Amino acid sequence: MHHERGSNMKKTATVATLIVSALVFTACGSKGGGGGNLADASFTVDAATPSWKTDKSTADLSWYINFDWFAQTWGNDTATKFITEDTGVNVTYQNGTDDKLNTMMASGDLPDIITIDGTSPLIKDASKFAIPLDELAKKYDPYFLSSAAKPDTLKFFTQDDGHVYGYPNFSNTQSDYEKGGVYGNQAFMVRKDIYEQIGSPDMTTPEGFTAALEAVKKLGLKDALGKPIVPFGTQNFSDGSEKNGVFDRTLADFIGVPMLTDDGKYYDRLTDADYQKWLKVFVAARQNGLTDKDMVTMTKDDKDARLTNGSYFVYFDNDIIGETDPMTVWASENPDKAYIAVEGPKSTVGRKPALPGTSIEGWTQTFISKSAKNPQKAMELVEYLVSEYGDTVMNFGREGQTYTMKDGKPVLNADLLQLKQTDPSAFETKVGLTTHLWLQDSALLSRQMGIDQFPKYLQQAKQWTVQYTVPQFEMASLDVYLSRESARNVEKINQDWAQTIAKILNAKSDSEVDQDMAAFVKYRQDNGWDKLVEERNTQIEANKKKLAQ
Repeated sequence: MHHERGSNMKKTATVATLIVSALVFTACGSKGGGGGNLADASFTVDAATPSWKTDKSTADLSWYINFDWFAQTWGNDTATKFITEDTGVNVTYQNGTDDKLNTMMASGDLPDIITIDGTSPLIKDASKFAIPLDELAKKYDPYFLSSAAKPDTLKFFTQDDGHVYGYPNFSNTQSDYEKGGVYGNQAFMVRKDIYEQIGSPDMTTPEGFTAALEAVKKLGLKDALGKPIVPFGTQNFSDGSEKNGVFDRTLADFIGVPMLTDDGKYYDRLTDADYQKWLKVFVAARQNGLTDKDMVTMTKDDKDARLTNGSYFVYFDNDIIGETDPMTVWASENPDKAYIAVEGPKSTVGRKPALPGTSIEGWTQTFISKSAKNPQKAMELVEYLVSEYGDTVMNFGREGQTYTMKDGKPVLNADLLQLKQTDPSAFETKVGLTTHLWLQDSALLSRQMGIDQFPKYLQQAKQWTVQYTVPQFEMASLDVYLSRESARNVEKINQDWAQTIAKILNAKSDSEVDQDMAAFVKYRQDNGWDKLVEERNTQIEANKKKLAQ
């Protein structure tokens, strides 16, 4: 399973508008949240005790995950069997896209639990379809508020009406960064054998980067299918959170383009002079036949095939974990030719790389819907999975059965750990530990399992990211609470950027790049850019206030 934002399907403004309209029908007469109609708990609740320990009733719940690639089931693997044994809750997973969610919203008949991307515009209307978690917790499981949930995360997700509607996975707080174990997910990777063959050159400068690609081209090497090695490749352009490969943010992160101005305001990274300089380096490389000619148009399957056959010398990767399958196939058959992370493009003006670790807003948010048949058991399941105990069961299982304690930390049985690292897809299907991600605390897992949590052939790259990973709390939920007008405009601007970057990468000269950028900047200006930046600055200020509380 893909485990990061890069694999997600993002919502278009049109679909988001349809969903929001549909919410009018979903509100079920309930005004602005509140849990006033909830039945009393069927047992005596206690803030010091998780309610699943007291409540021995059972329930069958539906849990909808709004990603069409999601394909896990519940009850067939070790992890979910243990969770059901503890909580009495059996889950039927459902998956889908915005269209399916839109239909369910319009009908007012929602699954019990709903997980959606944390950047979805739907989140600002959560009070119309979700029961506040704080109300549910007070009624059924106060341990959620007193002990299970992270205090800083709860503060951050408390809305203006005083309620918390959704809880995130992968929410990393300042405390998590201080304790260590936050990994990045971007890497500049090279095929180890070819890199060594050309003398392990410095590729951090425009000149060194270009010279290395030229050196590889001159060697005339072939991949596993006998086709010429492509000196440079990157992730396919997709519908994910980085629609344009490394050219939305990954390149900017590597060369340390700031997120904020010196006075703490939104910084326009795409027009940054150093970013533009490096962009032209990539354009020149394309003109000289040093990059994958299909970079802009290839599909995920095309890209996977190239990685599976070792076709690239450089693979600039904005989603390391998303490459688990092809990288594992290639490296397990060709360990001496595996892809490794090295220092990639760096700033020409002295800035340090700044790779994003997951921030306080996490990746997804999970809600208990107003249609929930058994909100008591739904809350117990959410509390269980958010708590350190439940998270540890989901990740490691049962002590003595699937793990042992060593130096105060759980350690998976050797056979399970080997399966996880060498055949991740079989591990996910049969064992499932660590893979039911939707309320996972990734920082806790990192402190418990460290680099062993990752597939064998991605461990070096994941470890490489740690030195450069920084929190970017001020930027959390940047575009989630935009006005309708700005939400529409940001979608239009993003679409225009996708067209612009495709043009730029096929430009024949630097002046053509400058013309394309100028046209993009004008388009932005004509489509509400100033108001959008103003609203982003408002969100940045709101984040700073919440973080300072």
